[in-house]
Amino acid sequence: MPQSITLNPKIFPKLDIVSLAQTGKILRAERTTTKNGIPAFITREGWNELILHHARDGEPLSLTTQKILPALEQSVARLLGEAAQASTERPASLYTLETDLFPSNTQTRLALVCDQTHHVACALIGTPKHLQHLLHGASDRATH
Repeated sequence: MPQSITLNPKIFPKLDIVSLAQTGKILRAERTTTKNGIPAFITREGWNELILHHARDGEPLSLTTQKILPALEQSVARLLGEAAQASTERPASLYTLETDLFPSNTQTRLALVCDQTHHVACALIGTPKHLQHLLHGASDRATH
């Protein structure tokens, strides 16, 4: 049974998730968000890296996407589960896990952030380099 945790979006760095998604800087890392789950996104750089790594010559992009998305969803569920487990011991907004998700780096980062407008917690997934520029502009933890 998946572990359940309670998140307080007010303590997470704030980002304009809607704008990042609309401009294509982040993409949904799942087709649907599970009941009581949080939306998960992958960086554009991370998505492009997965496409380049898994595409076969002459294969349509839509077919590559159909292959990658289910595997990505499984990875996201595992990453969120590991972050949930770690948060019971040490709550944080940034988790670094060793994975084979991205060929360029064995360190996968999962950042818990809050949308600055809708105050909804979201997960961003990428390598440290992928997330660096996105998180650089994030506001610090809320104090209220």
